[in-house]
Amino acid sequence: MTRPFSGRKDGLSLSEALPDRSLFALVAMMGFLAALTLAGASGARALSARWSGGAAQLLTIQVPDANAPLAAQGGGSATTTRVQAVLADLASLPDGTEVHQLTPPELARLLEPWLGETDSSALPLPAIIRVKLPPDASVPATLEQALSTHVPGTIMEHNARWGERLRALANSLLACAGLALLSVGGIATMITGLATRTGLASRKDIIKTLHGLGASDSYIAGRFAWRTATLGFGGGLSGTLMACLPLLLLLQMAAPFASVPLTTPERLLPQNWQALANTIPSDMLCALALLPFVAAFICWFTTQVMVRLWLLRLP
Repeated sequence: MTRPFSGRKDGLSLSEALPDRSLFALVAMMGFLAALTLAGASGARALSARWSGGAAQLLTIQVPDANAPLAAQGGGSATTTRVQAVLADLASLPDGTEVHQLTPPELARLLEPWLGETDSSALPLPAIIRVKLPPDASVPATLEQALSTHVPGTIMEHNARWGERLRALANSLLACAGLALLSVGGIATMITGLATRTGLASRKDIIKTLHGLGASDSYIAGRFAWRTATLGFGGGLSGTLMACLPLLLLLQMAAPFASVPLTTPERLLPQNWQALANTIPSDMLCALALLPFVAAFICWFTTQVMVRLWLLRLP
């Protein structure tokens, strides 16, 4: 049944030619996928920047049998332990270098994701020393050889290597996200084009009549484009809002990598909302806020092009 005065709302009865539910629902699904893709790409980029930003100046040194006397291994004083000897060697690094030996509670928190909340005091754990060089300093080329010679068994790991690997991983994820966004945008364009074509076919006679009476191409294309843009904006906004819940769960999963306290197993929602909010990249929030407008623009532009091309073929 035709709704009374429905033709007066848009001049072409587009509320019937372009049904609300089909285009709205399809754009909402595309918006949902795009929101997840944008969040994944932004999170990968932010995590890479966080980890690799100062990786070139970060060193991790492991000292097995840290409390054993150095003299027991063929050199040094009997009162000097292996870890003390390593700390003494690190004192020769450039001024401004931060040297910190992890305490037992810090080691326990470091191992908690793998071992859980267990007593690790009985485990033969090495001493972990974290070294942060000044921004303008570089790692001495002979440092690793000097440490392994003076304190045998000492392992030095240059975190820049992990930064390079993480940066490569982030770049590959960003490339995949870009391809996914292009695919979502292409699908949204096709959906809008099909909906517009259906609307033109159902209102072909009316459009011909209005066009013959002097209705301009801009008027007819504008009416169609405004209709699809409105549906696209609503669908994009709904899809973005639907993506908020899975994004919250993903943020909780990534919280340990951003040094945010984990939630307890008994609770699904985070305990520290402020700390969790601080881990959200600002560019991700901007991208999510712009997503409905981008969806509306894709629908508007696609409809404008299709309607104008269709009108050019009219006799």
